[in-house]
Amino acid sequence: MDKVTFEIETRAAAAITDPTWETLELRRTISQTREAVRALALSPSALKTVNQALDAASREAAAEKPDRYEVGEHLGEAARTLKEVGARAGAGTAAGQTLRRAVELLGPAGLATIAPAL
Repeated sequence: MDKVTFEIETRAAAAITDPTWETLELRRTISQTREAVRALALSPSALKTVNQALDAASREAAAEKPDRYEVGEHLGEAARTLKEVGARAGAGTAAGQTLRRAVELLGPAGLATIAPAL
């Protein structure tokens, strides 16, 4: 009986996966991007578009195994919107810094999806 209980508990424990530090840092970076965007003087429609993209990125990053390219696509959409409306999302701004950090965390996916918009 002890052996059966032990095997079940071991399999159950093995099924629990903690997010990697990169995933946790990505989630934190998305949150910081949201805070930085709040400080920008955006039109209501631009703010809505950026927030929708950040919401989608947050939802994907909250998954057990987030799709890096999908997160990058959403963050890239936010970066493109900021660029289109002329918001300063350059390297020296908080929004620019957090989006560049997301590029680093996502690696090749970030380079392909976010970096072109910065």
